[in-house]
Amino acid sequence: MFYIMTTKLIQIAVPLEWEVPQIMNTLNAEENALILKTGGEMIKEARALVAALSQKEIYNKIREESKTEIQKLELDLLVQKELTIKMEEILTEQLKEIRNKNDELKKQLHEYNFNSKEIIKAEIDKEREKYQMILSEKDKQVLRITENYENFLKQTDTKSSKKLGDEGEENFMLLCDTFKDFVGYKIEKKSHQGHKGDFHLFFENFNVLVDLKNYTGTVQKKELDKIEHDLAINDTMDFGWLISYESNVSDWNRFPIMYKWIVTDVGLKCIIIVNKLNLNKNPTDILRNVWNMTNEIHTILSKAKQVDNSELIKMKERDYNVLQKIKTAYKRISEMKRNIFSMSQTAKDIENDIIDSINMFTNELSKNEFEKSLKIKTWWNENIIFDDNKENKLTSTEVWLRFKKDNKLYIDENKMLIDDFKTHIKNFIDVNNYVEKSKKGSVEFIGFNFKDLLVCQEIKNTKEEEKLEVELNIPNVDEKKKKKRIKKEEYVLEDESKIINEYNDSEKPVLVLSKVFNIPVYKIISCLVKHNIISKRTEVRGYKEYTETDEYKNKLSKINEEKSEEDKMYDSLCSSI
Repeated sequence: MFYIMTTKLIQIAVPLEWEVPQIMNTLNAEENALILKTGGEMIKEARALVAALSQKEIYNKIREESKTEIQKLELDLLVQKELTIKMEEILTEQLKEIRNKNDELKKQLHEYNFNSKEIIKAEIDKEREKYQMILSEKDKQVLRITENYENFLKQTDTKSSKKLGDEGEENFMLLCDTFKDFVGYKIEKKSHQGHKGDFHLFFENFNVLVDLKNYTGTVQKKELDKIEHDLAINDTMDFGWLISYESNVSDWNRFPIMYKWIVTDVGLKCIIIVNKLNLNKNPTDILRNVWNMTNEIHTILSKAKQVDNSELIKMKERDYNVLQKIKTAYKRISEMKRNIFSMSQTAKDIENDIIDSINMFTNELSKNEFEKSLKIKTWWNENIIFDDNKENKLTSTEVWLRFKKDNKLYIDENKMLIDDFKTHIKNFIDVNNYVEKSKKGSVEFIGFNFKDLLVCQEIKNTKEEEKLEVELNIPNVDEKKKKKRIKKEEYVLEDESKIINEYNDSEKPVLVLSKVFNIPVYKIISCLVKHNIISKRTEVRGYKEYTETDEYKNKLSKINEEKSEEDKMYDSLCSSI
């Protein structure tokens, strides 16, 4: 038989901030009743005990309980007071003794300084004379050793330079094996013939004069002048390669590969400058890239004469910087009229301006080619593996479609074509691992396969004949204006250095500088462009205010009036060049 206990609920008031103990949730009804009953009885007894005591009794009780504590504290205070008085007396006596000792030491120091000053001075003079004689002897010995060392360095440098040159030539012969599969390739060593460079490379469409530099320090500007002279007098050579193995070429090290154009008796020629070839993991890839850029420039130069006006209109928007230079040259026609008597110098200025334009174009081309090559090679290594299995084959169309799918935005921004893609891949793949089905057809890569092994069926069904597209990134100008390229005359001013320093050190606009130096504005602008302080006239500080002046408006009106006469002048000048 089970006993069922009945319970009832009671309501108890507690403070608002009081927290319910967790144990209350575990108690049953009997335990709750026991706690309330026991606690109530205890509180009742405490109240009764407190009520029985009067206020005075409570005070006396507290006083008796704390009396011993108060006596102990008072005793401690008396002890601390006595100790403090004794410490003050001891410290006063010690301070007095220290002051007396300090006064005695000051007196002794004063006496010592007075007595020893003359003795020390005499000893110093003796030692000075002694060491001066020793130093003079040592200087003579150092001078003799320096002369002998310089003579030794001259002999050593002569031997080491020749040895380094031979090592560089042997290394280049090995690197040139990468061209052995190129059509029409041939190499001739010319290092023992004067003004021929180190090697002559012959290809199907162009020839290259190569000059090698195996220096540990920076290649000086005179070496660049030397290859310019050699390329100019060798009419059978179309391009020049200046290759530095370990160091940079002075003033031409902004990019790993740079270009410099020169004008010769047979026309424009380009020198390609390669910095720090040996720092690259695979120098043969760099040489193939250099050949690819050379071939691209040769193709552009060959096609330039065949471009009609309709194509030039489309190309105008592709290179704004070159177009700006041509517009600037057109504004300088009026300046050329005042200097017509020095036509030869003006012709040289035109050549330099053309070279600047082409340098700007080729440097940008070099940068784009490097970025494309790096992008393609990185993607190739991440997605394709070489297993040396002759049965595994990939076509350039399959690889192109996969690359295009993964890099659609990059291809659209750089206007990349499949022919560019194939050329870059062939530069870093062994010639034995691919087969070209035709000159303009697809390429078959042997022994390669996609890493994921899940090649889309859609890619396999798109092996179509690839179309060759050629784009020329040349600015569009009228055929007549294309020949016109006149650099502004370089005014020789006595205060050029003052003008340059004032322009760099202050924020004064060009109109203020013109008033300070009492020099026309256009001469100051010409001076800043001549010394490369600004790259073009419109960049000068205060140019917008200058265009609103009467001087600028008068020059502009003269240009419009004299346009037809100076067009003839340009035609005759360009034809003579």
